[in-house]
Amino acid sequence: MKNTTIKNIVWIAASLLFTLVTTSSFTKEKKPKFATETFTVYGCCGDCKERIEDALDVKGIRYASWDKQTHVLTVTHKLKTISLKQIHELIAAVGHDTDLVKANDSTYNNLPECCQYRGGHKCTH
Repeated sequence: MKNTTIKNIVWIAASLLFTLVTTSSFTKEKKPKFATETFTVYGCCGDCKERIEDALDVKGIRYASWDKQTHVLTVTHKLKTISLKQIHELIAAVGHDTDLVKANDSTYNNLPECCQYRGGHKCTH
């Protein structure tokens, strides 16, 4: 009788442990692999659009589209591969200011004149 009771207790404990382990593995929240962000990138025209989007043709970026009317960039990136800060830096590196990172003056001044947007400059195309 004692042997049967011990076996029942062990079986019940094992069942409870199995239930806890399998339940917790199903309820674990999975972290997203990709994030979609939107933010302002300054520019003027189709050439700016091409330059901005080409700068984001790198590993870890799944999608990038800049709207020249609203100046809003939508970008989907792999969180473990590239950070939002790195994305802003890539854009600034080709001469375009963002909400977080300003392009250095030398790079900005090398943009075609029609693409320069600082100081109230009117975009020409």
